[in-house]
Amino acid sequence: MKKNQEKLVKFLCIQFEPKFKDIKENISHLDQMLQKYSEKDEIDIIVFPEMSLSGYIFDNLEDIKPYASLYNQGEQYEFISNLSKRLKCYSYLGYAEVTQDGKYYNSCFIITPEGESLPSYRKHFLYTDDERWSLEGKNFGYIEITTKKGIQLKLGIGICMDINPYKFKSPFKKMEFANHCLNKNVDLIIFPTNWIDSEPNDTSELHKHDLWNYWMERMEPYKKKNLKNKKNVYMLCANRIGTEKTTTFHGCSCIMKIAPDFEVIAGAGLKEEAIVEATLNL
Repeated sequence: MKKNQEKLVKFLCIQFEPKFKDIKENISHLDQMLQKYSEKDEIDIIVFPEMSLSGYIFDNLEDIKPYASLYNQGEQYEFISNLSKRLKCYSYLGYAEVTQDGKYYNSCFIITPEGESLPSYRKHFLYTDDERWSLEGKNFGYIEITTKKGIQLKLGIGICMDINPYKFKSPFKKMEFANHCLNKNVDLIIFPTNWIDSEPNDTSELHKHDLWNYWMERMEPYKKKNLKNKKNVYMLCANRIGTEKTTTFHGCSCIMKIAPDFEVIAGAGLKEEAIVEATLNL
């Protein structure tokens, strides 16, 4: 790629309402949502929510075991592998991972355009619902990829709670995840989430913007840092909707710019299923 050539990359963030413990139905539903897309749409990256196909609020390890997957086997892997091959894109989909030696993690599939599964990212900072069954991942995520157009990208990866202070106990201004991404000089941040709505009866535009503003606040080091080349950095946020047991999820999936300034490029609402789409210059 020539030095000054535009680096246009096309993204999709998927927002939907999964059925709890119904992997087959959720696969069928996502297939229907995405059937309008083909290789001709030249999608580079798709991001799905955290634990997309199983649901999220599990009671304990025994409860989640039937819905966990190896990183390169099983119906969840087959779904996301086949989708990546069909669309010739990278896909990031949250799931409950079980390893060959019987360890469980809240993870994210990383699938290449050839349908191959790279080692999954494992959530580093666990939320209380994760702690009932999941081990901590060792670090925040980082990967380098090359799109089918030959564009080389450095990606940071975090899942939901990763963006918050560790166990909500570390100093708010420590900004562990944002500083990880800054230190790695990433071009793009992948953020699958099951973000909970603490005020589910509030359907105002302000409530939607409150969440986006919080996510931006958690990336504050980018605002303070005087990046030498003023490059564009974007964050792909894929959240779910609906209610599971007594927990309601916030929706508001979005594609946001976090450097050199903060801006929501495209976003979804609080309650509806949506595909958030943008083609951006990195």
